[in-house]
Amino acid sequence: MIQDNKNNNLIERPPVIAVLGHVDHGKTSLLDYIRKTNIAAREAGGITQSIGAYEITHNGKKITFIDTPGHEAFIQMRSRGAKAADLAILVVAADDGVKPQTEESIKILNQTKTPFIVAITKIDKPNANIEKAKNDLMNAGVLLENYGGNIPWQAVSSITGEGINELLDLILLAAELEELKYSPENKGQGIILEAHHDSKRGITVTVILKNGKLVKGDFISTPTASGKIKILENFEGKPVNQLFPSSPARIIGFENLPQVGEEFICDLQINQQKNNSEIKQKIKTVNQNQEPQKVLNLILKAKDAGSLEALSQIIQNIKSNIAIKIIDESIGDIFDSDIKLAQATDAKIIAFNSKIPKQLEAIIRSNNIEIISSNIIYELIKIIEEKVKEIENPPIVGILEVLAVFNNKNLEKQIIGGKIIKGVFKNKSKFEIERGNEIINTGFVINLQSNKKDVSEVSENNEAGLMVKSQIQINIGDKLIIKK
Repeated sequence: MIQDNKNNNLIERPPVIAVLGHVDHGKTSLLDYIRKTNIAAREAGGITQSIGAYEITHNGKKITFIDTPGHEAFIQMRSRGAKAADLAILVVAADDGVKPQTEESIKILNQTKTPFIVAITKIDKPNANIEKAKNDLMNAGVLLENYGGNIPWQAVSSITGEGINELLDLILLAAELEELKYSPENKGQGIILEAHHDSKRGITVTVILKNGKLVKGDFISTPTASGKIKILENFEGKPVNQLFPSSPARIIGFENLPQVGEEFICDLQINQQKNNSEIKQKIKTVNQNQEPQKVLNLILKAKDAGSLEALSQIIQNIKSNIAIKIIDESIGDIFDSDIKLAQATDAKIIAFNSKIPKQLEAIIRSNNIEIISSNIIYELIKIIEEKVKEIENPPIVGILEVLAVFNNKNLEKQIIGGKIIKGVFKNKSKFEIERGNEIINTGFVINLQSNKKDVSEVSENNEAGLMVKSQIQINIGDKLIIKK
């Protein structure tokens, strides 16, 4: 827990502000205008997909903003943003009113007991209706000042800038009422906002300092990670030797990856948690009691920890008649170990903003490893859902009708002959055995011949000889069905 300030040597600190609301209600555009930047245009799909922290100055006083994602996929990240904040801005678009993520944001603010101000955005729109937005808020339990309640609010436009200075004035006024203080005598303490593995710089962690001060060279630890601050940067990415609350900071020096949302403290006592997961153990676990063709194995990769958690959570909530198993999940680029694990577990690699090193491309192709990559999370989810449907109802590649059985005593090496009645029958393929219009078992093609010559496949209306293995004897009249 972050220490309380019990001594009298306290200094006023700037407020940390979270910006919450429904997707496309103008959160990032609002911050764009405030910061005079253009973050919104650079966001994939127009949706903020990771937490950023920024510092501005208004009327000579600093304010720190946390830009929290508004999409429903990022509820956990949004909740963390509120936890790290002293105050929040609840953004509601004047042309749209209260929406599902607005309600979720209100719930989070109430649960975390975070004071907040309402910003009614997009008042420049022709169809803007401020009164409707107020009524929606009232129905959602948010009672505005001069409208039956005490929640401050301001109508703003991120296009014209109307109302934004007044909004910043409201923030500073609300911060004064909160009496935000810190002690320079306390150890540096704060919240982990983001963590990812940079291929060039190593583990890179974004934090918000809430108490004490951060000093380059300090030892730093969380409940799950530790290290020494080798590089300390401010929110602009500029190297600094020390920072004070409520500064956003980027830290390089953690020996292992901290969890997003954890509290950190700078101290000489460090307890480093060792990573005890090994590929062999994962493979062993995956292969135990796994039913073939009824499981979709996935390896998740993401650029940062917050996005990885969001991706994992959405995948776990996919409704399916098959088992979707997440074999492993980690941040950073795709590594050789990911390829080996995918090969051993027949898993597909889902890469969200993670790169594929060029030196691994040949290995990936030669081992037929499927990597599904995108920088928009819902594109990945759509593809995964399509893969699920394929497994639930896989398309038929080929059907062979058994016309002769030469030897079926040895189940591991049954020799049969037949005719391909549909599609293409392929060597080294799994097949289902249909008998009497019912699937009774499965098997595998060990060897495939046509005209007494080994072949890789035999097409429709041609005959073939096969050596197969199965748990049951294959009989004349059976149909062997290969599915994708």
